Amino acid sequence: MTKIDLKFETLTIGHELDTKRLASAFFAEDALGVVVRCHFEVERAAIRALDTLTGNRWRKTRSQYLAEKLNLLEMLGAPEPVLVPARTLNKQRNAFAHDGLEEISEQQLLDIVRGIRDFLPQFQDDYRIQLHGEREFSGAFKECSIHQKYAVASSILAMLVGGIPEFMRAYREAAVAADKAPDVLGLKNGQ
Repeated sequence: MTKIDLKFETLTIGHELDTKRLASAFFAEDALGVVVRCHFEVERAAIRALDTLTGNRWRKTRSQYLAEKLNLLEMLGAPEPVLVPARTLNKQRNAFAHDGLEEISEQQLLDIVRGIRDFLPQFQDDYRIQLHGEREFSGAFKECSIHQKYAVASSILAMLVGGIPEFMRAYREAAVAADKAPDVLGLKNGQ
């Protein structure tokens, strides 16, 4: 499956984000703290998706790294437009961990945001963010710092990765409904 075309009116995602960790990422002063926290949440979401899709039967020991988990999700039919920004985030995290990168660039942020928008075009610069807790924030995505934008985009990405089973189920249901629809134009049999 390469493309899923869904209307995002109401879709319940069965994955709870760690909002405390993501808020910590949002308010973090250092890029490394932002990237590591966000990567951790996307990896948790990938684990949740794998657990759901396989009934907890996938081998965690053979899929130790996020890249391996994303490859397994791809083999199970996960939508590529969700996997692309997750792979981008993973590569960026690896640049921090293994190449000594110390700051998030505008291009890195743009790569993540563009990937998310390919699947969720509603995520635009006027997207509203409200955080309540020890620290508060209310504003549009475009008003955020680069670290905050990275945390917001990664939070949405974690939701999308965790929602892969729901996206796949909704896609299958739509495909079955389309197959059951009357073929008044004679298009189903290639006519």
